[in-house]
Amino acid sequence: MSSRFKEAYLDIKTSFENYYLWVTLGWYDVLARYRRSTLGPIWITLSMIVTIGAMGPLYGSLFGLDLGKFIPHLTLGMIFWMLISTSLNEFCLAFVESQNYLKQVKIPLPVFVLRVLYRQFIIFCHNVVIYPIVILIFGIELNWNLLWFFPAFFILLINLFAMGMVISIFCTRYRDMTPVVSSLTQLMFFVTPIIWSLEQLPENRRFLAAWNLFGVLLDLVRQPLLGVAPSSYNWIVGISLALIGSLIAFFVLVRTRRRVTYWL
Repeated sequence: MSSRFKEAYLDIKTSFENYYLWVTLGWYDVLARYRRSTLGPIWITLSMIVTIGAMGPLYGSLFGLDLGKFIPHLTLGMIFWMLISTSLNEFCLAFVESQNYLKQVKIPLPVFVLRVLYRQFIIFCHNVVIYPIVILIFGIELNWNLLWFFPAFFILLINLFAMGMVISIFCTRYRDMTPVVSSLTQLMFFVTPIIWSLEQLPENRRFLAAWNLFGVLLDLVRQPLLGVAPSSYNWIVGISLALIGSLIAFFVLVRTRRRVTYWL
């Protein structure tokens, strides 16, 4: 058993040391996906601009909200949720779409999870340029709380990597779970404070939203960009999720790393 732990640890260590491998694969995935497209991933950014431009005034009017506060909240929610949800959905096929590599060359499994995460990070970088435009339009004042974004985003990435390891292995073993994951992410969109905020809930019901772990992670990275320091609750939950999730992902990798190729 100790050798299995060592091998799994070396897989993770080697994957991060050879970062050029998943960076190159992720970059070429984006190029291949948008080949012969004039704007490439910019189409996704334009689509999100149109979505925010339509949903912002509509939901702001329906809920009677101040657009100067609601649209920045909605914009960041949509940007980060796209990173989270698309990553979770594409983790399902992380090993399936890489089976040609796995069947021919001995490559650590975490490489292909990082490949998915990196290509979603590239698309996130395209989408996040929307927010400076929103800042200029609504005159949002940033402050030193902005610096909290960097450790918060790092915690989010650790959580996504841990979830990606578990989901990719699980969905490789049970192929029917891929549409289930997709359905769950769609459901979570509506119960996560993206197009609504906690202030809209009755005070006696707000504790229910605190149990939404995706909402906690979302607020952790969104609040610094709104000029608000994340609460200690968000930090504790975010870090705890990262630690627990990483341990679970590690033990899953220990038990299954030798079987994944045979499941493909």
